[in-house]
Amino acid sequence: MSSFPLRVFSGIKPSGDLHLGNYLGAIKRFVPLQKTHACIYCVVDLHAITVWQDPADLKRATYEVAAAYLAAGV
Repeated sequence: MSSFPLRVFSGIKPSGDLHLGNYLGAIKRFVPLQKTHACIYCVVDLHAITVWQDPADLKRATYEVAAAYLAAGV
């Protein structure tokens, strides 16, 4: 067995409004992983600019993802 900690790197792209799938598929799973892994979670906002969207909408969506992380306990 390796002496290195298990690591998790994951992020959510703020390309639209958050929905139940974001919570059930990702955010809900992020919280318990923090107890057993070295975790790095991010908001991958630069990936969201691959398609045009209003900069104000992107800013709002980025803050919503960050707020969801905090609200869930990440």
